[in-house]
Amino acid sequence: MFRFKVDIFNEISWPKFIQLPEIKPLPLNEQVKKYNLYIDELTYERIVYAKWLEGHKKGPLPLKLQTIGVLLQEDLFNLEQEDGSKIYITGYA
Repeated sequence: MFRFKVDIFNEISWPKFIQLPEIKPLPLNEQVKKYNLYIDELTYERIVYAKWLEGHKKGPLPLKLQTIGVLLQEDLFNLEQEDGSKIYITGYA
C-alpha cells in the first residue's frame, strides 16, 4: 500500500496530488481512494498536534491543597476544636 509522509502545514491539493508520479497512472477511483486516505491521515495528524499544543500552553499544573497531618498538643494527643473535630494541617503539593 502506498503511504505519504504527511506534512500537517502543507496540504497537497487534489490537482497536485493526481500529478504525483505514483498516483498519476492509477485509475480515477484509486486516486480518489488514496486522496481520501491522505486527507484522513492529515486530519488525524493535525488533531494530534493541536492536542499536543493545548497541553503545552497551559504551563505547570496548579498545586493542590492536601491534608498533611493534624495539629498535636505537647503530649502528642490531637488538639481538637470545640465540636471535638481535629485541626488539620494542610499544604500545597
